[in-house]
Amino acid sequence: MPDQDFRRANALLNQHLSSLAGEEVSFRIHYWGFMPEHYSNSRHRHSFFEICYVHEGTGEYTDGETDYALSSGVLFCSRPGIWHQIRSEQGLNLFFVAFELDETKSSDTYSRSFRHLAQRGSIMADPRDAALSAKIWQTMFGFLSGKQTVPKDVVRHLALSLLLSFLPGFSAAPETGGQTLDEMNGERRLLKRSKLYIEDNLSSSLRIDHVAQELGISARHLSRLFHDQLGQTFVHYVQERRVQKAKEWLLTSDIAIKDIAERSGFESVHYFTRVFTKMLGVAPAKFRKSQFSEGRQNPD
Repeated sequence: MPDQDFRRANALLNQHLSSLAGEEVSFRIHYWGFMPEHYSNSRHRHSFFEICYVHEGTGEYTDGETDYALSSGVLFCSRPGIWHQIRSEQGLNLFFVAFELDETKSSDTYSRSFRHLAQRGSIMADPRDAALSAKIWQTMFGFLSGKQTVPKDVVRHLALSLLLSFLPGFSAAPETGGQTLDEMNGERRLLKRSKLYIEDNLSSSLRIDHVAQELGISARHLSRLFHDQLGQTFVHYVQERRVQKAKEWLLTSDIAIKDIAERSGFESVHYFTRVFTKMLGVAPAKFRKSQFSEGRQNPD
């Protein structure tokens, strides 16, 4: 990598990203660094975090009185107030950022998480977590080191993602700030798909075997999904959605009740009236009339 690529990346970040903020978190950035050949430095300490990623090279890092080996792919953290030192005879290709959390603009969850990181955080990140931060850092460097125009918002969001990616890598605390993405299991995905299909096809017959075929599962499997996940039968769920849709039309339109019954997927206006009355305790015509007399409301 040419030295000018590192100089350009350093200049752009340090000139334009001195602070970063999300919905619940805000950071003050003291400096960014992309250094192609970082050799030994003196023993020192900071009042802020400094997190470094070894892109290439080998060396040693001392935190307090403990030594750690450095090699390509390692992500390590210098915590506030801790004496530390980097040593390398061959030179390290090093990416680093120095920052502190602005607690006045951050949620209690993030404040607690970064306090925990400062007091009891790990020095070396787990390799799996380091790999995530590394990918973000490398993507940022790729954007910044080239000659193409750099979209500021893209880099800003990448930089914020980078700082937030440090929490799971260095903090052993159960609460690491923000919400996590939980993988939806297969049963929940199938149920979600079936509900979307039902919603989009309420005016059709919606037989359980037809919906199951659309999902690539058996009717028995789909029936069990509704029973286990929602505590009701497939037929009852479909009727509830049809009555709810009919209720919305009764409240917000002048469509004839016969047409509402058809649009809602009921076989006849008589069957529609029977199901609607059973579920809501009032016939459709009387329900609509009461809304006219009271002033139309938005549906619940």
